[in-house]
Amino acid sequence: MTTLGLFMQPLQTEFGWSRTTISLGTTVLALLVTPLTPFAGALVDRFGSRAVAIPGLALCGVLFSAFSLLNGAVALWIGLWVAYSLASLLIRTMVWNPPVSTVFVANRGLAIAILLSGMSIASSFSPMLAHALIENLGWRGAYIGIGLGWTGVALLLVVPFFRIKQTPVTSNVGSVPADAPGTVPGGLSGKQALRNAAILRIGAAGLVATILSSAYSVHSVPIFVSLGLERGEAAGIAVIYGIAGIASKIVVGSIADRVNSSFLPFSALALPALGYAALLASGGSLAMIFAGAVIIGIGSGATLHLIMYLTTQYGGLLNFGKIYGSVSAMFGLAAGVGPITAGWIFDTTGDYKLYLMIGIPMFVIAGLLAFKLGPYPKFEPVPAR
Repeated sequence: MTTLGLFMQPLQTEFGWSRTTISLGTTVLALLVTPLTPFAGALVDRFGSRAVAIPGLALCGVLFSAFSLLNGAVALWIGLWVAYSLASLLIRTMVWNPPVSTVFVANRGLAIAILLSGMSIASSFSPMLAHALIENLGWRGAYIGIGLGWTGVALLLVVPFFRIKQTPVTSNVGSVPADAPGTVPGGLSGKQALRNAAILRIGAAGLVATILSSAYSVHSVPIFVSLGLERGEAAGIAVIYGIAGIASKIVVGSIADRVNSSFLPFSALALPALGYAALLASGGSLAMIFAGAVIIGIGSGATLHLIMYLTTQYGGLLNFGKIYGSVSAMFGLAAGVGPITAGWIFDTTGDYKLYLMIGIPMFVIAGLLAFKLGPYPKFEPVPAR
Protein backbone atom coordinates (compact mmCIF):
# COMPACT_ATOMS: atom_id res chain seq x y z
CA MET A 1 0.00 0.00 0.00
CA THR A 2 2.78 2.47 0.88
CA THR A 3 4.67 1.83 -2.37
CA LEU A 4 1.70 2.09 -4.74
CA GLY A 5 2.02 5.87 -4.91
CA LEU A 6 5.56 5.50 -6.27
CA PHE A 7 4.39 3.12 -9.01
CA MET A 8 1.53 5.40 -10.14
CA GLN A 9 3.56 7.65 -12.44
CA PRO A 10 5.52 4.78 -14.08
CA LEU A 11 2.31 2.82 -14.69
CA GLN A 12 0.59 5.91 -16.08
CA THR A 13 3.52 6.51 -18.43
CA GLU A 14 3.77 2.85 -19.50
CA PHE A 15 0.10 2.02 -20.01
CA GLY A 16 -1.77 5.33 -19.96
CA TRP A 17 -3.86 4.29 -16.95
CA SER A 18 -5.61 6.89 -14.78
CA ARG A 19 -4.96 7.07 -11.05
CA THR A 20 -8.50 5.85 -10.50
CA THR A 21 -7.71 2.71 -12.49
CA ILE A 22 -4.45 2.16 -10.62
CA SER A 23 -6.23 2.61 -7.29
CA LEU A 24 -8.82 -0.03 -8.31
CA GLY A 25 -6.49 -2.65 -6.89
CA THR A 26 -7.17 -1.45 -3.38
CA THR A 27 -10.91 -1.74 -4.04
CA VAL A 28 -10.43 -5.35 -5.08
CA LEU A 29 -8.55 -5.92 -1.85
CA ALA A 30 -11.41 -4.41 0.12
CA LEU A 31 -14.10 -6.49 -1.56
CA LEU A 32 -12.22 -9.69 -0.73
CA VAL A 33 -10.76 -8.83 2.65
CA THR A 34 -13.99 -7.44 4.12
CA PRO A 35 -15.97 -10.73 4.12
CA LEU A 36 -13.01 -13.11 4.46
CA THR A 37 -10.94 -11.57 7.28
CA PRO A 38 -13.09 -13.15 10.06
CA PHE A 39 -12.45 -16.58 8.49
CA ALA A 40 -8.73 -15.87 8.42
CA GLY A 41 -8.98 -14.93 12.11
CA ALA A 42 -10.70 -18.24 12.78
CA LEU A 43 -7.74 -20.02 11.11
CA VAL A 44 -5.42 -18.30 13.58
CA ASP A 45 -7.64 -19.32 16.49
CA ARG A 46 -7.72 -22.91 15.22
CA PHE A 47 -4.19 -23.59 13.92
CA GLY A 48 -2.06 -20.90 15.56
CA SER A 49 -0.21 -17.88 14.25
CA ARG A 50 2.92 -19.63 13.00
CA ALA A 51 1.04 -22.11 10.80
CA VAL A 52 -0.78 -19.23 9.10
CA ALA A 53 2.10 -16.72 8.87
CA ILE A 54 4.74 -18.78 7.07
CA PRO A 55 2.72 -19.74 3.95
CA GLY A 56 1.13 -16.28 3.98
CA LEU A 57 4.49 -14.52 3.78
CA ALA A 58 5.77 -16.79 1.02
CA LEU A 59 2.64 -16.34 -1.11
CA CYS A 60 2.53 -12.57 -0.65
CA GLY A 61 6.14 -12.12 -1.66
CA VAL A 62 5.79 -14.18 -4.82
CA LEU A 63 2.54 -12.49 -5.81
CA PHE A 64 3.92 -9.00 -5.19
CA SER A 65 6.79 -9.86 -7.52
CA ALA A 66 4.26 -11.03 -10.12
CA PHE A 67 3.14 -7.42 -10.63
CA SER A 68 6.31 -7.11 -12.73
CA LEU A 69 4.49 -9.16 -15.42
CA LEU A 70 1.90 -6.44 -16.15
CA ASN A 71 1.32 -5.91 -19.88
CA GLY A 72 -1.22 -3.10 -19.99
CA ALA A 73 -4.29 -5.29 -19.60
CA VAL A 74 -6.43 -3.97 -16.76
CA ALA A 75 -7.81 -7.51 -16.31
CA LEU A 76 -4.32 -8.75 -15.40
CA TRP A 77 -3.89 -5.86 -12.94
CA ILE A 78 -7.17 -6.79 -11.26
CA GLY A 79 -6.42 -10.52 -11.33
CA LEU A 80 -3.08 -10.05 -9.60
CA TRP A 81 -4.78 -7.95 -6.95
CA VAL A 82 -7.32 -10.73 -6.40
CA ALA A 83 -4.55 -13.27 -5.81
CA TYR A 84 -2.51 -10.92 -3.65
CA SER A 85 -5.53 -9.92 -1.57
CA LEU A 86 -6.36 -13.54 -0.76
CA ALA A 87 -2.77 -14.21 0.29
CA SER A 88 -2.63 -11.04 2.39
CA LEU A 89 -5.38 -12.40 4.63
CA LEU A 90 -2.73 -14.72 6.09
CA ILE A 91 -0.39 -11.94 7.29
CA ARG A 92 -2.74 -9.33 8.73
CA THR A 93 -2.22 -7.91 12.21
CA MET A 94 -4.53 -10.48 13.81
CA VAL A 95 -1.88 -13.13 13.01
CA TRP A 96 0.85 -11.44 15.02
CA ASN A 97 -1.08 -10.03 18.00
CA PRO A 98 -2.54 -13.10 19.82
CA PRO A 99 0.79 -14.52 21.07
CA VAL A 100 1.84 -11.08 22.33
CA SER A 101 -1.46 -10.19 24.00
CA THR A 102 -1.66 -13.62 25.61
CA VAL A 103 1.71 -13.23 27.31
CA PHE A 104 1.61 -9.54 28.26
CA VAL A 105 -0.96 -8.09 30.66
CA ALA A 106 0.37 -5.21 32.76
CA ASN A 107 2.29 -3.77 29.80
CA ARG A 108 0.10 -5.10 26.99
CA GLY A 109 -0.28 -1.65 25.42
CA LEU A 110 3.48 -1.16 25.16
CA ALA A 111 3.97 -4.71 23.86
CA ILE A 112 1.40 -4.16 21.10
CA ALA A 113 3.03 -0.82 20.29
CA ILE A 114 6.41 -2.49 19.79
CA LEU A 115 4.76 -5.21 17.69
CA LEU A 116 3.05 -2.67 15.42
CA SER A 117 6.22 -0.58 15.09
CA GLY A 118 7.38 -3.05 12.46
CA MET A 119 4.60 -1.80 10.20
CA SER A 120 5.66 1.81 10.80
CA ILE A 121 9.28 1.00 9.97
CA ALA A 122 8.14 -0.60 6.73
CA SER A 123 5.91 2.36 5.82
CA SER A 124 8.82 4.72 6.62
CA PHE A 125 11.41 3.26 4.31
CA SER A 126 9.47 1.40 1.62
CA PRO A 127 8.68 4.60 -0.37
CA MET A 128 12.37 5.53 -0.49
CA LEU A 129 13.28 1.94 -1.34
CA ALA A 130 10.68 1.84 -4.11
CA HIS A 131 11.91 5.19 -5.47
CA ALA A 132 15.54 3.99 -5.54
CA LEU A 133 14.67 0.66 -7.15
CA ILE A 134 12.44 2.26 -9.78
CA GLU A 135 15.17 4.76 -10.66
CA ASN A 136 17.84 2.04 -10.97
CA LEU A 137 15.95 -1.10 -12.04
CA GLY A 138 12.74 0.23 -13.52
CA TRP A 139 9.30 -0.42 -12.11
CA ARG A 140 9.35 -4.12 -13.06
CA GLY A 141 12.63 -4.70 -11.26
CA ALA A 142 11.33 -2.76 -8.27
CA TYR A 143 8.33 -5.08 -7.93
CA ILE A 144 10.62 -8.13 -7.99
CA GLY A 145 13.17 -6.61 -5.62
CA ILE A 146 10.63 -5.57 -3.00
CA GLY A 147 8.58 -8.76 -3.27
CA LEU A 148 11.37 -11.31 -3.02
CA GLY A 149 13.63 -9.20 -0.80
CA TRP A 150 10.90 -8.48 1.73
CA THR A 151 9.79 -12.10 1.79
CA GLY A 152 13.33 -13.33 2.30
CA VAL A 153 13.97 -11.08 5.29
CA ALA A 154 10.57 -11.82 6.83
CA LEU A 155 10.93 -15.59 6.52
CA LEU A 156 14.45 -15.47 7.97
CA LEU A 157 12.88 -13.94 11.07
CA VAL A 158 9.67 -15.95 11.23
CA VAL A 159 10.83 -19.51 10.49
CA PRO A 160 13.46 -19.82 13.25
CA PHE A 161 12.13 -17.35 15.83
CA PHE A 162 8.31 -17.15 15.66
CA ARG A 163 7.70 -20.08 17.96
CA ILE A 164 5.11 -19.62 20.69
CA LYS A 165 6.27 -21.18 23.94
CA GLN A 166 3.90 -22.43 26.61
CA THR A 167 3.51 -19.77 29.28
CA PRO A 168 1.17 -19.20 32.23
CA VAL A 169 -2.18 -18.16 30.74
CA THR A 170 -3.07 -14.53 31.35
CA SER A 171 -6.10 -12.31 31.14
CA ASN A 172 -6.82 -8.63 31.55
CA VAL A 173 -7.60 -9.22 35.22
CA GLY A 174 -4.27 -10.79 36.05
CA SER A 175 -2.25 -13.96 35.64
CA VAL A 176 -3.75 -17.39 35.96
CA PRO A 177 -1.64 -19.48 38.32
CA ALA A 178 0.62 -21.94 36.56
CA ASP A 179 -1.03 -24.76 38.54
CA ALA A 180 -4.45 -23.99 37.02
CA PRO A 181 -4.43 -26.40 34.10
CA GLY A 182 -6.85 -26.43 31.21
CA THR A 183 -7.74 -22.73 31.18
CA VAL A 184 -7.53 -20.09 28.47
CA PRO A 185 -8.02 -16.31 28.55
CA GLY A 186 -11.65 -15.22 28.70
CA GLY A 187 -13.56 -12.88 26.43
CA LEU A 188 -16.64 -12.30 24.31
CA SER A 189 -17.93 -14.78 21.78
CA GLY A 190 -18.13 -13.70 18.17
CA LYS A 191 -21.91 -13.15 18.42
CA GLN A 192 -21.56 -11.18 21.64
CA ALA A 193 -18.96 -8.92 20.03
CA LEU A 194 -21.31 -8.13 17.15
CA ARG A 195 -23.86 -6.85 19.68
CA ASN A 196 -21.37 -5.05 21.92
CA ALA A 197 -21.69 -1.27 21.69
CA ALA A 198 -18.03 -0.59 22.48
CA ILE A 199 -16.77 -3.04 19.85
CA LEU A 200 -19.14 -1.60 17.24
CA ARG A 201 -18.03 1.96 17.99
CA ILE A 202 -14.36 0.95 17.84
CA GLY A 203 -15.01 -0.63 14.47
CA ALA A 204 -16.87 2.43 13.18
CA ALA A 205 -14.12 4.78 14.35
CA GLY A 206 -11.50 2.64 12.67
CA LEU A 207 -13.59 2.50 9.49
CA VAL A 208 -13.79 6.28 9.16
CA ALA A 209 -10.11 6.80 10.02
CA THR A 210 -8.94 4.03 7.68
CA ILE A 211 -10.81 5.46 4.68
CA LEU A 212 -8.61 8.52 5.03
CA SER A 213 -5.37 6.95 6.22
CA SER A 214 -5.39 4.28 3.50
CA ALA A 215 -5.85 6.99 0.87
CA TYR A 216 -3.02 8.98 2.42
CA SER A 217 -0.78 5.91 2.61
CA VAL A 218 -1.19 5.20 -1.11
CA HIS A 219 -1.23 8.81 -2.34
CA SER A 220 1.13 10.53 0.13
CA VAL A 221 4.01 10.91 -2.31
CA PRO A 222 1.71 12.15 -5.12
CA ILE A 223 0.09 14.52 -2.61
CA PHE A 224 3.49 15.99 -1.67
CA VAL A 225 4.41 16.29 -5.35
CA SER A 226 1.13 18.08 -6.07
CA LEU A 227 2.00 20.54 -3.30
CA GLY A 228 5.29 21.41 -5.04
CA LEU A 229 7.91 18.90 -3.89
CA GLU A 230 10.19 16.78 -6.10
CA ARG A 231 9.62 12.99 -6.09
CA GLY A 232 12.83 12.39 -4.10
CA GLU A 233 11.86 15.00 -1.50
CA ALA A 234 8.35 13.55 -1.30
CA ALA A 235 9.70 10.03 -0.69
CA GLY A 236 11.94 11.44 2.04
CA ILE A 237 8.98 13.11 3.76
CA ALA A 238 7.24 9.72 3.81
CA VAL A 239 10.06 8.47 6.06
CA ILE A 240 9.15 11.10 8.64
CA TYR A 241 5.54 9.93 8.56
CA GLY A 242 6.57 6.41 9.55
CA ILE A 243 9.08 7.48 12.22
CA ALA A 244 6.43 9.68 13.83
CA GLY A 245 4.09 6.70 13.81
CA ILE A 246 6.63 4.55 15.65
CA ALA A 247 7.15 7.17 18.35
CA SER A 248 3.43 7.68 18.85
CA LYS A 249 2.78 3.94 19.20
CA ILE A 250 5.38 3.62 21.97
CA VAL A 251 4.15 6.70 23.84
CA VAL A 252 0.46 5.87 23.51
CA GLY A 253 1.11 2.22 24.39
CA SER A 254 2.78 3.25 27.64
CA ILE A 255 -0.03 5.67 28.48
CA ALA A 256 -2.78 3.16 27.66
CA ASP A 257 -1.29 0.66 30.12
CA ARG A 258 -1.68 3.17 32.93
CA VAL A 259 -4.69 5.34 32.08
CA ASN A 260 -8.13 4.44 30.74
CA SER A 261 -8.99 7.89 29.42
CA SER A 262 -11.65 8.72 26.87
CA PHE A 263 -9.51 11.61 25.67
CA LEU A 264 -6.67 9.33 24.54
CA PRO A 265 -8.51 7.58 21.67
CA PHE A 266 -10.32 10.81 20.76
CA SER A 267 -7.05 12.74 20.54
CA ALA A 268 -5.32 10.05 18.50
CA LEU A 269 -8.13 9.63 16.00
CA ALA A 270 -8.80 13.35 15.57
CA LEU A 271 -5.17 14.56 15.46
CA PRO A 272 -4.55 13.97 11.71
CA ALA A 273 -7.14 16.68 11.02
CA LEU A 274 -4.53 19.22 12.11
CA GLY A 275 -1.99 17.64 9.77
CA TYR A 276 -4.39 17.82 6.83
CA ALA A 277 -5.02 21.49 7.64
CA ALA A 278 -1.25 22.11 7.65
CA LEU A 279 -0.89 20.52 4.20
CA LEU A 280 -3.75 22.65 2.85
CA ALA A 281 -2.18 25.81 4.23
CA SER A 282 1.40 24.91 3.21
CA GLY A 283 1.52 26.82 -0.07
CA GLY A 284 4.41 24.59 -1.11
CA SER A 285 6.41 25.32 2.06
CA LEU A 286 8.67 22.36 2.86
CA ALA A 287 8.50 23.19 6.59
CA MET A 288 4.69 23.16 6.62
CA ILE A 289 4.49 19.95 4.61
CA PHE A 290 7.02 18.38 6.97
CA ALA A 291 4.98 19.48 10.00
CA GLY A 292 1.77 18.16 8.48
CA ALA A 293 3.38 14.79 7.73
CA VAL A 294 4.67 14.52 11.31
CA ILE A 295 1.25 15.30 12.80
CA ILE A 296 -0.50 12.82 10.49
CA GLY A 297 2.10 10.18 11.30
CA ILE A 298 1.66 10.65 15.04
CA GLY A 299 -2.12 10.39 14.82
CA SER A 300 -2.19 7.48 12.38
CA GLY A 301 0.36 5.46 14.34
CA ALA A 302 -1.50 5.98 17.59
CA THR A 303 -4.83 5.11 15.94
CA LEU A 304 -3.64 1.73 14.63
CA HIS A 305 -2.32 0.83 18.07
CA LEU A 306 -5.39 1.96 19.97
CA ILE A 307 -7.85 0.14 17.72
CA MET A 308 -6.06 -3.15 18.33
CA TYR A 309 -5.52 -2.44 22.03
CA LEU A 310 -9.14 -1.40 22.64
CA THR A 311 -10.41 -4.46 20.78
CA THR A 312 -8.24 -6.63 23.01
CA GLN A 313 -9.48 -4.90 26.16
CA TYR A 314 -13.20 -4.74 25.32
CA GLY A 315 -13.40 -8.06 23.47
CA GLY A 316 -10.97 -10.22 25.45
CA LEU A 317 -8.69 -12.90 24.05
CA LEU A 318 -10.91 -15.98 23.95
CA ASN A 319 -12.00 -15.29 20.35
CA PHE A 320 -9.66 -12.44 19.51
CA GLY A 321 -8.93 -13.74 15.99
CA LYS A 322 -12.61 -13.76 15.05
CA ILE A 323 -13.41 -10.47 16.78
CA TYR A 324 -10.47 -8.48 15.48
CA GLY A 325 -10.90 -10.18 12.13
CA SER A 326 -14.45 -8.82 12.00
CA VAL A 327 -13.34 -5.35 13.10
CA SER A 328 -10.42 -5.24 10.67
CA ALA A 329 -12.70 -6.50 7.88
CA MET A 330 -14.31 -3.06 8.01
CA PHE A 331 -10.85 -1.56 7.71
CA GLY A 332 -10.34 -3.67 4.60
CA LEU A 333 -13.49 -2.15 3.13
CA ALA A 334 -12.22 1.31 4.00
CA ALA A 335 -8.82 0.57 2.47
CA GLY A 336 -10.59 -0.09 -0.82
CA VAL A 337 -12.78 3.00 -0.70
CA GLY A 338 -10.14 5.52 0.39
CA PRO A 339 -7.42 5.23 -2.29
CA ILE A 340 -9.78 5.00 -5.26
CA THR A 341 -11.74 8.00 -3.95
CA ALA A 342 -8.56 10.05 -3.62
CA GLY A 343 -7.52 8.96 -7.10
CA TRP A 344 -10.91 9.96 -8.52
CA ILE A 345 -10.70 13.34 -6.80
CA PHE A 346 -7.28 13.95 -8.38
CA ASP A 347 -8.42 12.81 -11.83
CA THR A 348 -11.51 15.05 -11.58
CA THR A 349 -10.07 18.20 -9.99
CA GLY A 350 -6.37 17.98 -10.87
CA ASP A 351 -5.17 18.06 -7.26
CA TYR A 352 -5.81 16.62 -3.77
CA LYS A 353 -7.18 19.72 -2.02
CA LEU A 354 -10.78 18.47 -1.90
CA TYR A 355 -9.60 15.17 -0.37
CA LEU A 356 -7.69 17.05 2.33
CA MET A 357 -10.68 19.31 3.04
CA ILE A 358 -13.04 16.34 3.43
CA GLY A 359 -10.55 14.59 5.71
CA ILE A 360 -10.55 17.27 8.41
CA PRO A 361 -14.14 16.82 9.71
CA MET A 362 -14.05 13.06 9.12
CA PHE A 363 -11.10 12.60 11.48
CA VAL A 364 -12.97 14.58 14.15
CA ILE A 365 -15.99 12.28 13.69
CA ALA A 366 -13.74 9.24 14.10
CA GLY A 367 -12.46 10.65 17.38
CA LEU A 368 -15.96 11.27 18.69
CA LEU A 369 -16.97 7.66 17.90
CA ALA A 370 -14.22 6.39 20.22
CA PHE A 371 -14.95 8.90 22.98
CA LYS A 372 -16.31 7.60 26.33
CA LEU A 373 -16.43 3.87 25.60
CA GLY A 374 -16.72 3.08 29.30
CA PRO A 375 -14.59 1.05 31.76
CA TYR A 376 -12.78 -2.05 30.57
CA PRO A 377 -14.75 -5.27 31.27
CA LYS A 378 -13.14 -8.00 33.35
CA PHE A 379 -12.92 -11.42 31.68
CA GLU A 380 -12.14 -14.38 33.90
CA PRO A 381 -10.25 -17.34 32.38
CA VAL A 382 -12.44 -20.15 31.08
CA PRO A 383 -11.87 -23.89 30.67
CA ALA A 384 -9.99 -24.82 27.52
CA ARG A 385 -12.13 -26.25 24.73
